[in-house]
Amino acid sequence: MRPSSRWKDMPEPSHFQQELRAIMAEKRRAGIRVLDLTEGDPVIFGHTNQPLSDALIEAAREGLHMYPEQTPWREELRKAISSFEKRYRNMDYVPENIIIGPGVAGCFQILHYSLLEPGDEMIVVEPAHYLTGPTSYWYYFKAKVVTSSCSEDKDWDPILEELPSKITEKTKGIVIVNPNNPTGAVYNEKILKGIVDIASEYNILIISDEIYGLITFDGVTSEPTSKLAKDVPVITLGGISKIFMRPGWRVGYICIHDPENKISELSRTIKRVSGLYGHGMTTIPTPILYAATKAFTGSIEAGLEMAKKLQNRRDYAMKRIEEIEGVTCVKPKGSLYAFPKVEEISKIWKNDEEFMIELLKEESVLFNPGSGYGPSGCGHFRLLLLPEINILEEALTRLERFLKRKRISW
Repeated sequence: MRPSSRWKDMPEPSHFQQELRAIMAEKRRAGIRVLDLTEGDPVIFGHTNQPLSDALIEAAREGLHMYPEQTPWREELRKAISSFEKRYRNMDYVPENIIIGPGVAGCFQILHYSLLEPGDEMIVVEPAHYLTGPTSYWYYFKAKVVTSSCSEDKDWDPILEELPSKITEKTKGIVIVNPNNPTGAVYNEKILKGIVDIASEYNILIISDEIYGLITFDGVTSEPTSKLAKDVPVITLGGISKIFMRPGWRVGYICIHDPENKISELSRTIKRVSGLYGHGMTTIPTPILYAATKAFTGSIEAGLEMAKKLQNRRDYAMKRIEEIEGVTCVKPKGSLYAFPKVEEISKIWKNDEEFMIELLKEESVLFNPGSGYGPSGCGHFRLLLLPEINILEEALTRLERFLKRKRISW
């Protein structure tokens, strides 16, 4: 039996990924502790939100085990998200324009199903995790990713002058991640307005991933892109994984902002596609719908407490990085990450993947290599701010020791 031809052009796992898995497995068998700082999952590093756990237990005790379609909780969750967006982001989304999906990645896939034809182009402002995560979606739909750069010298802000040159008649939209994964940049109103103006001029939409929107530092505010878009359709992505620390619940949402009804047909299609998903393999279980509704109608205090801890850990990491010869880092303003640059990578190693393989082999510490986040990421690595300071200290000390050793032998 032949498999579907849709996936024939989808790339196999890279040699780098296969080698990483093999090294990790070997170290586990040998009982060697690896500091694995690759997964942006608050739960792994001890961040928790007990009221949400209590809500899930309550759902089970109340017997909420029926099909989701037989309950009011999907609609109640839409209402709760509408209220949440108004309360914390000052955005007015009617519940009918909020679509529930299986995490932000799942919502992004729904958008792909609804929007893309073979040969269509999407501009991704990079560095961005969309170039490492759901890349199979691009291959599945035979769409093309076009990258537009950010400037490390300007706090990783998008280079607005570059964007128009990336737009063609096949361009469907611009994808941004703000606050940014992996750089920790937070785009200010001037930058966002510049992106909106370009989208308006070329009559394309914006997809704005704002999952980290409430995780910012030093009093910085991350403004919703939709707030600045008077005549441009913006599709905003959010979810429960970061501020509510529940990535494993797989609850994401799409908010449609279309002030001039330019994408009314697309909006209907998104809702129809998400309806198909509601009966399929990505259905959100009823107890999770119930508990997520409690999250969006409750407090975000636990998430804000996590953000305070992240700011302290960022401050430590920045101070420690300054002490490591050949490593520099733009100070992140939000999200869960920093994006240090290692000068030696281009001098000693063929690429940052080779650098990361050797670091893992010799020092048993692992970060995500920056090249996976786009061309601007080459020579960098993503540093998680989620671990406690003692873990960050150990990881950065191992990195420093490794670089000193390689610098001497080079």
